[in-house]
Amino acid sequence: MQTTQEQIQEWKEKYGGVYELPIEDKSAFLKEPKMQDFKRAFTAMQKGGDIAFGEEMINALWIEGDEEIRKDDDYFLPARKELVDFFNYPDPEIKKSKSGNEIIVEGKKCVIRVITREDIRLAEKKNPANKPFQTQEALFDMVVISKDAEFEDKNNPDFRFPLYQAIEKLQNQKIGRLKKL
Repeated sequence: MQTTQEQIQEWKEKYGGVYELPIEDKSAFLKEPKMQDFKRAFTAMQKGGDIAFGEEMINALWIEGDEEIRKDDDYFLPARKELVDFFNYPDPEIKKSKSGNEIIVEGKKCVIRVITREDIRLAEKKNPANKPFQTQEALFDMVVISKDAEFEDKNNPDFRFPLYQAIEKLQNQKIGRLKKL
């Protein structure tokens, strides 16, 4: 497999980020994941475990490469482990404000009101099939007061993962430990 810089540039224009995944003497090129890719992979994981997650992610992101990476366990298993690097998103910053909580990701912000038990209950009802990330999306839509344009894109993991992380932190500000007596 011989890939040219021109081909890589074309892929970048088409997909955004492009990654090379070399495994010993084989190599693959993967596009940068979007939330829809993560949703598909997490749905596969719910049904088939971690291996299914890896298979779905590699297949969803695959642009070109040596098929052994997808089909041969000697190549697939280490490739699957490398996918964890796609989860390195910036930590959100959370600040209290007069109108609620300010969530800042890469300098962009949104403000959400305090999340209640009823908000969570309603968001869960909007996701009866328990599809990945739909409850978080519904919850955010219910509690958001204001947001920069970057938070509009539900398919941008650079903002969605830190946003969901912040919302989770805001729901669990107090720490509890169950102790057996």
